[in-house]
Amino acid sequence: MRGQHLPAAVLHPDVELAALVDAETSRAEKLRAAYGLNCKTTNDYRQLLTEVDAVVNALPNHLHFPVNLAAMQAGVHVLSEKPLAVNATEAKTCCDMAEQNGVTLAVGMSRRFQAGHQLMELLLAREELGKVREYDWESGSAWSWKASSGFYFSREQAGGGVFIDIGVHVLDCLFHWIGPVTRFEYQDDNWGSGIEANAILHTLHDAPHGEVRGRVRLSRTFTLKNRLLVTCEQGTASLDEDSPEEVAIHKRNGRQGLSMTLHPEAAPKGSAFYLQLDNFVQSVRGHATPLVSGRDALAVAEFVEGCYASAKRIPEPWSEIPQLETATGGSR
Repeated sequence: MRGQHLPAAVLHPDVELAALVDAETSRAEKLRAAYGLNCKTTNDYRQLLTEVDAVVNALPNHLHFPVNLAAMQAGVHVLSEKPLAVNATEAKTCCDMAEQNGVTLAVGMSRRFQAGHQLMELLLAREELGKVREYDWESGSAWSWKASSGFYFSREQAGGGVFIDIGVHVLDCLFHWIGPVTRFEYQDDNWGSGIEANAILHTLHDAPHGEVRGRVRLSRTFTLKNRLLVTCEQGTASLDEDSPEEVAIHKRNGRQGLSMTLHPEAAPKGSAFYLQLDNFVQSVRGHATPLVSGRDALAVAEFVEGCYASAKRIPEPWSEIPQLETATGGSR
């Protein structure tokens, strides 16, 4: 995340960068030099908790909980990368600690700050295409993320695979736009001892305007459509991950169809990560509230945990071991 969080912090006029923390201090030193920063570098965040007002926690997933908790216990505000924790129990403890100590806890769901996602939220809330009926969201490609460790491939350290990684972004938006899921069926390709590379989720929402059905498909092994398609009474709205600042609309008007692309009149003032950091800063100052709170992230964590607990295998007939037949033709 150094390519996103750090540039946002450097550019923000109200942020004074006090330190860079990395288990390998040489990496922190290289970053400090690359950005021409005048700040500390250390491999022990505990040394800093009495010196700072806030932290951005972009550590591997299993370190989100202990670092978040230690910071909030010290009265330090936290912007935590997603997921808030690798399980719902730890996520709830973080939320309780933030409320107990009166500190801000925001969670890094950067997609919520992209113009296209905010336009989609507005369209659905205003029912510009009528009531939502169903949606289909596909997100995936062959794994290419650069990482300094192998934590992504450890269930203990990551909490899961593609579902807890990319899926939390998708679920956060869907819960916010449509409401909680009342029924679901979840499948993945985890055989029981590792993490999933592919996941399929079918949902039913009991939304304020009626039932909404949905399908989510995620992959780390091959490229999907990388698009959200929402079907409403009077047309469709789609959000392409390659064009996150706009929404495409196709509206039915009798026999005549109308297609258009919506985008903001003015370009966003900064990247999604910059806007996310600014929302955090304003929340710490008491001028705003986190767009994605700890409780929002907790609801997603609880749902992810429920999906993992009830997971069914994606059918893989090519991997099944055929039954052996006896000499008399019967199976054994």
